Amino acid sequence: MRHGRPDLPRNPIFMDREQFNQYLAAYDEAGLSIQETERLHRLYKAYPKPDLVVASDLPRALQTAHIFARGSEVVVDPVFREIPVWLPPDASMFLTHRWPGEFWWSYLRYHWFLDQEPEGKRRSTERAQAAIRHFEEYQKQGPRVAVVSHAGFLLLLINVLQRDHRILGRRLPHIGFGLPTVYHWR
Repeated sequence: MRHGRPDLPRNPIFMDREQFNQYLAAYDEAGLSIQETERLHRLYKAYPKPDLVVASDLPRALQTAHIFARGSEVVVDPVFREIPVWLPPDASMFLTHRWPGEFWWSYLRYHWFLDQEPEGKRRSTERAQAAIRHFEEYQKQGPRVAVVSHAGFLLLLINVLQRDHRILGRRLPHIGFGLPTVYHWR
């Protein structure tokens, strides 16, 4: 599942490179608000208690994992972190302008497919393969293992697992904040 909604003010509609990078850094440092914590407590009552929860080490994922675990063990594993992104230093006039946030996200996605820094598609896919190996070890602790990660990495991870016919379930996971998706390991 994707982590809960981070406690972060809305970003401005138009941002320059520096503002967008500051927003990215703040997003990675943010935890959950009291309201989001309460929402997740209510939501997770309907789900079976997991045997183990594996979480990214970023605050929003770790807090979500502890709420979902409801007393079960939580293992922190940085391999499940979000795909790191940031805008490069001003190398062109293009990067000195103010653009809508969605434009910057599209720019980052394009550069990810081109396999550019900080972590392009090749490196992210290698990390997804490592996460799968870690997950196989975690499964030895029980059949109901939950993973709390981040939208971009989860989409890649599920895609790799489904491409290799390793899991059964939805084509794409729920990427709404804190919404679990159930998959069955083959």
